[in-house]
Amino acid sequence: MKAYIPAIALIFFFAVGFFTHKYSQQFPAEVSEYDGLTARRDPAAIKKVYDFSNLEGSALSFAAKQRLLEGAEVLHDKKDVGVSLGHFVIKGQGGEKQFACNRYEKVVLAFEGEGIAVAGQLPEMEVESACEISNDINRIAAIWIPVSRIMGETVADGEFDFRDGHPVKMRFANVSDQWPTVWRLRSVKLVDPKGTYGDMTVDPNELRVILKRPFILEF
Repeated sequence: MKAYIPAIALIFFFAVGFFTHKYSQQFPAEVSEYDGLTARRDPAAIKKVYDFSNLEGSALSFAAKQRLLEGAEVLHDKKDVGVSLGHFVIKGQGGEKQFACNRYEKVVLAFEGEGIAVAGQLPEMEVESACEISNDINRIAAIWIPVSRIMGETVADGEFDFRDGHPVKMRFANVSDQWPTVWRLRSVKLVDPKGTYGDMTVDPNELRVILKRPFILEF
């Protein structure tokens, strides 16, 4: 029996060390991507650098806008084009951590098109979609623009409401005889439908300062 004592002791101390490391507050685990519904509902699971729940006022505004744009990506799916933005956590009304998409229910992207100006005004495109959390909670789910369907529509100012696939509302203004195929992002707005906090808007000047380069979509 004495011959087994060192082995038993080794196993015991290994187990104690493993569970202490795993569950101790001194060694917090940080996981940035979750597929489960439970994790996707937990704002504490976001990367710490995207947790702005300790910020207020202008500091919060700058950090949130910077995260939105610095995380922006253009995606392609067959002929359609998507825009994915950075996601973040803020402080809720009761002081709890809250995902940005739980406060701001809609995202509105405004673009300016390259093409023939109408009455001195460049073509404009506005894209409105739900603010949804991606499988990677550090990102807002892609806002898809149904390019193939738009290009099949008669060129005209007005609103299109695409409800199947990826629901999105689109508004066009100052278009002439053909759809522009190159669009430059002019602003981003997160909409607070309850009006408790107000909308968050990244205007053209802020966009230029943060990105330092044009954000371009090509149809």
